[in-house]
Amino acid sequence: METQPYFILLGGNMLCRGICERLQFFGYKVLVVDWNACPAVRGDEHWQMDVKDAAGILQALEKAAYDVDGAFTCIDLAVPTVNAIHRRYDRSLMPEAFDTVLTKARMREAWQQAGIFNRYSKTYEPSLWDEIRALNAEKKLIIKPNVAASSRGITILEISSDDELLQAAIAKASATSFDKQCLVEEFVEGREFTVDMLGDEEHVSVYAISVKYHSANTNHNRVAVKLHWNSNVYPDEVYERIAARAKECYRALGMKNCYGHLEIIMKADGTLSPVEIGARTSGYIGSHLVSCASERDYIDDYLRVIHGGHIPAKDHINSDCSSMWFGYDFPDGAVAKRSCCLADFLPDDVEVMAYKRDALQPGRRFSIMQDDNGRDDAGFEMLTAPKSVLTIALIEEAERNFLRQFLSENEQ
Repeated sequence: METQPYFILLGGNMLCRGICERLQFFGYKVLVVDWNACPAVRGDEHWQMDVKDAAGILQALEKAAYDVDGAFTCIDLAVPTVNAIHRRYDRSLMPEAFDTVLTKARMREAWQQAGIFNRYSKTYEPSLWDEIRALNAEKKLIIKPNVAASSRGITILEISSDDELLQAAIAKASATSFDKQCLVEEFVEGREFTVDMLGDEEHVSVYAISVKYHSANTNHNRVAVKLHWNSNVYPDEVYERIAARAKECYRALGMKNCYGHLEIIMKADGTLSPVEIGARTSGYIGSHLVSCASERDYIDDYLRVIHGGHIPAKDHINSDCSSMWFGYDFPDGAVAKRSCCLADFLPDDVEVMAYKRDALQPGRRFSIMQDDNGRDDAGFEMLTAPKSVLTIALIEEAERNFLRQFLSENEQ
């Protein structure tokens, strides 16, 4: 009797539900590895283990004698474990350099060597204190962990911040970082984008580009509350320039046989400045949003790549479909008054693919967002519609109407 092959999902965050369901659709049993006793996504089987413990996971897989077809993660720290599993089960590999965690310092160094990094950025050492203070006298700074996720440990400092604030920001970022190091960078003003890519042995393709919109209800941080893929806010020429630079960023790090999720900023003069890249995708981005915007199955192509296949040698950034990650965003201390959601204020031709609305209950009090986890706690909507329909103007109007109903007038 033929048994179903297993696919290993490293991380059981609620946002991985779409990934799990897509893998099951392709005929896999999904084994979720997550250190939580009761993760939000459990798949067909759950092992309570650390996703960073590649040796332990491999040992357990060999003992179970499962037919393992591949591995998937949305966690930067688990990328080396994906590579270890793929090496053990003879799947296409990322380079050996990805057997360790890709740090922000390593990204910066690779991009500097390639001539595509264009802002002040240094790994903090006490000897840099006077240099950093002098820079802050003229520019805003962003202090961030060298290895972390979900916008944790980040502080944005205004020009001429006092020493106590700067020291606290460095301490916070260092404590949050997996390797206890932090970066001090010039804070670049401009529009931020994400670029979702996939590469095989020969080339890399850009599948979708999103425009990012950040919360005003956060504390010295930048938390994205809207990611809009295939938006008509910018002309095709802008997205094509971003795609070309994104592929340079991917190749500069030697990436192949993996996803690439890049954050990049476009300054007012059109200059592009890369922020960071992960050799993975994220939750509903991988399972739904990129596939909708590109009109190409992002998961299916990943499966093809890890089995040694090739993807089309072209980008997919100019389709007629758009998608959006909408995160609910409330002022600090706002209290819910009525039961409603964003979808109540959207036209019928906007499809809601997934949502989290359990926090949208009368009497719920919302606090300021510290990082991405606060955004996810508030709830979200995953939307898709034709590009001509799903515009940022439509969403902003729907959000205003929703907030008027959901909150009392003196809390808006």
